[in-house]
Amino acid sequence: MGTPPERRPAASVSAVIVAYGCEPEQLRGTIASLRAQSVPPRELIVVDNGGAPPLAAALAGEREVRVIGEGRNVGYPAAVNRAVAAAAGEHVLCINPDARAEPGCLAELLAAMSDPQVALAGAQILLGESERVNAGANPLHPSGISPAGGYGAERELGDPRAVAVVSGACCLIRRSAFALVGGMREELFLYYEDVDLAWRLLIAGFQVLFCPRACARHDYEFARHGQRKWLLLERNRLACVLSNYEARTLLALAPALAATELGLLAVAALGGWLPAKLGAYRSLLAMRGSLRARRRQLAALRRRADRELIGRFALRLDSALLPPPGPAALNALWLPYRLLGARARAR
Repeated sequence: MGTPPERRPAASVSAVIVAYGCEPEQLRGTIASLRAQSVPPRELIVVDNGGAPPLAAALAGEREVRVIGEGRNVGYPAAVNRAVAAAAGEHVLCINPDARAEPGCLAELLAAMSDPQVALAGAQILLGESERVNAGANPLHPSGISPAGGYGAERELGDPRAVAVVSGACCLIRRSAFALVGGMREELFLYYEDVDLAWRLLIAGFQVLFCPRACARHDYEFARHGQRKWLLLERNRLACVLSNYEARTLLALAPALAATELGLLAVAALGGWLPAKLGAYRSLLAMRGSLRARRRQLAALRRRADRELIGRFALRLDSALLPPPGPAALNALWLPYRLLGARARAR
């Protein structure tokens, strides 16, 4: 007896879950949510990044689930790149191991991909079992700061719309575009890889869409990894800024970027994560060779100048995740650039 038409798998989609320190039961919840999709993925690939007992044996009873990786933490971007290389689908659904997709999620994301210029479509991420937002249409400020968009707000309804960044907790990637921009940047290791991928896809001329009707639920806890998280967030933010902007843009933004760093040093000192902030600078210095290589790669791929992208940036930040007086100070500092950006968008 064949599969009912409404449950026929999407032959073009491979689902990828990168697991680090995950209990098999948690993964089974994510896997079950993918199997329950109105349009399920063709295949499910779990990348075992270690931090827990080997997953291959633990998930042996899960039909049509392929476990790859050696149980060694190679970082999230490298794990995704390996999974994409092993996948059969034309599209890759990336979903966090602590996220569960609602039944119509993949169908909505696939519908958004009907336009070949759309390279990345992101779901609305909800906080646990609530109707409050965790992330989705994430803002990208010219400083590179990109907090979770709409955090704490009520669930959004509406059609797909063009944005700068979508959440990597649940997103659909066009594999050909992913390959064209060189996949995820493995040197980032963890955090900001979704910001960087979306930014580079926009530079290469593709579109990034946020799909409010595609929803996934996420067990989110920002402070889970402490100082280590702040170090990686700040290093990777600056790595994106230094490699993704054109040289003339970096020169124009240099005064505001320098002032932002001074402000963040003060915030880090007050917040108790100054060692992590200073560690981010040291780590960034060690990455200078890869930053130069990335700039050369993007110069060859660039189809949009920075002045064309300014309309996608959030020139004002008002996020519940940014403690006061941070947003007010940041907005005052960047006011001249907001005015220039408004003029650029009006042209």
